[in-house]
Parts: sequence; C-alpha cells; structure tokens
Amino acid sequence: MAISRSTRLARARTVIEGWPGRAGTRLAEAAWRIALAALTAAVSWVLAQHLLGQPSPIFAPIAAVVCLTDAPGVRGRRAVRLLAGVCVGVGVGELAVRVLSGGWLQVGVAVAAGMLVVSLGSINSLTLLQAGIASLLVVGLASPQTGWTRLLSALIGGALALLVSQVLASPSPLRLLTDAARDALRVPAGALGEVAGALREPSAARAEAAVESLRGSQAPLAAFLDARDTAGALVTTTLRGRRERARVTELCDRLAGIEYVHASSVLLARTAAEALADGARFPDHLVRGVDELAAAVRALAADPAAPDPHADDPDGPRPAHEIADELAATRAGGLDDRDAQLAAQLHLLAVDVAALLDPSRVPSAA
Repeated sequence: MAISRSTRLARARTVIEGWPGRAGTRLAEAAWRIALAALTAAVSWVLAQHLLGQPSPIFAPIAAVVCLTDAPGVRGRRAVRLLAGVCVGVGVGELAVRVLSGGWLQVGVAVAAGMLVVSLGSINSLTLLQAGIASLLVVGLASPQTGWTRLLSALIGGALALLVSQVLASPSPLRLLTDAARDALRVPAGALGEVAGALREPSAARAEAAVESLRGSQAPLAAFLDARDTAGALVTTTLRGRRERARVTELCDRLAGIEYVHASSVLLARTAAEALADGARFPDHLVRGVDELAAAVRALAADPAAPDPHADDPDGPRPAHEIADELAATRAGGLDDRDAQLAAQLHLLAVDVAALLDPSRVPSAA
C-alpha cells in the first residue's frame, strides 16, 4: 500500500521534532564515558611523567582514551588488544632496525612483519593497527628509544584503563540489564492498555495507534539485547560483575522471551485493529484478558528483577499463567471465528508473559 504525502510529512515532522530529545539522550549516555576517559587520560599523563621522566608522554593518555571510550563490556579486551599490538610492534621494529638497512624497504617490512606476527593471535583491527604503528615509529624515526618509550607510556595508560574499567568504575551488569528491560517492556505495556481500551470503546483508530507504537519500539528492544550481551561480558571480566553473576544469569534466562512478548503484542494489536475496522465486537472476557495482561506487563516493567511482581498481592492482577489457562479453556468452543482468532493470539501472548514472570509455571502454547 502506497504511503500518502501527508503521512510521509507527518513522519518526517516526528523525526525532526524528536531530534533534540534523541541528541540529549545520546549526550547523557556518552557523558559518563567521556568524563571517565578524560580523567583517566589526565592521571595517566601525570603518572607517566613521574615514572618515566618524560615531559610529554603522549601515548599514555592516548592508550587510556582508546581503551575507555568503548562500551563497558569490551573495554578490558580493548586494552589487552592495544597493549598486545604495541608490544609486538615494538619488538618487530627493534629487530628490523638491527637486521635491515634504512629506507622504504625497512619501513615496509617492519610494518608488514609486525601486523603478520600479531595476526597469528588476533586479526582484530585495533591490534593490527597498533602493531603496525609501533613498528613504524621504531624504524621510521630511526630511534629505538622511540619505540620503547611509546611502549612504556602505552603500558601505563592501558594498565590504568584496565584498573579503572575492570575494578574502580565498572558498571553494574544487573542494573544495566534491569534498566534496559524496563525500557523494552514499557511500550508493549502501554500498547496493550490501548488495545484493551480500543476493544472496549470500540475504536479501530486507537488500536491502529497501538500497532504503530509497537512497530516503533524496535530501538528499546535492540538496546535490551545489547545490554544482555554487555551484562554477559561484564560478569566474566569485572570484579563487580563476578559478584552479581548469579542474579544476572537468572535474570537473563527469565527475560529471554522479551522479543516474543513484543511480537505477540504486535500480532494481537494488528488483529484487533483489523477486526474493529470491519465493525467486529468482542466478548467482555477477552477484553478483560487484554486488560489483565497489560497490567501484568506494566508490573513487570516497573520491577523487571522481581520474579513475579504481584505474586503475593491479593489485590493485584491475576498471574499470567492463570489468564493463559482460562483462555486455553475458552478456545475449546463457544466462539465464532473472529473471536477464536483473537483468543488464540491472546493465549499465545499470555504464555509469553507468563514465561517472563515465572518460567516454572508456563502453560503450553498449544
């Protein structure tokens, strides 16, 4: 179906109007990383000056900044790769100075040899780059001292970056995962509430708006998947992560189906919008089921780390597995085709939500 000019203009206006907010969000996310890299660079400069007696130990802060500007889960590996490349490059450059005469041949052979040697252990671009640059500095400036000076400066900056990123300022993987899950669940929670309201009014436009909001929620879902990978790296590489490993592992396992909740919510909202556009009306118990599942997802979004946010709350919404069991029984008969289709999709969503709340009590989706 072709998109009208007014729709394209509305979408463009939405993108333009939302830019300041997105820019502010990016700035807020980068501010801590930038401040941490800047502070570590300054400290590494001072340390290298005092320990090495160099007036301008430029490679110490460079190593610190290169290591700390990446995502939290890969900072440690980045520091190790940088230092490995520098060490290999300096060693190969020293050998080239002693074996080969000067000139373009010495430069070319040293750079190629440094990168080839380091590629035996890693073909990461940072490692290859550092090996080539270190070899080039040793032979290109015709001063072996240059290479060793750079090596010692880079070791100070890299070691300090490792200390900061893995011990002193490592983020909490549990909080990282919880915050990302909260953001990923807010959209389906709100959209399901809108679908319930649309079924109750009834309003096809309201259901279609819920579909559009779910379609536009891929960014927080992708952010959750990235946070899950980052948390998995942090629990194996940082001191704080090792302390939180058990809780992070349990939460990762329990929230593994967030993308299924998103997909089921989109399917349910689309079916409701199409049916309402055709003038369909749905039984009260199906509308109530959507309402209860929306409440369950809202409760989970409020505290994703809780095993079941309303398990002990007699006044709270029914557990999702009970809703799924009721819907499974309802589907057995007594519904027309349109109602049965919505009931089947609602049951599938209830099973997916139940898996996030209490995997041990997940009913069958069949």
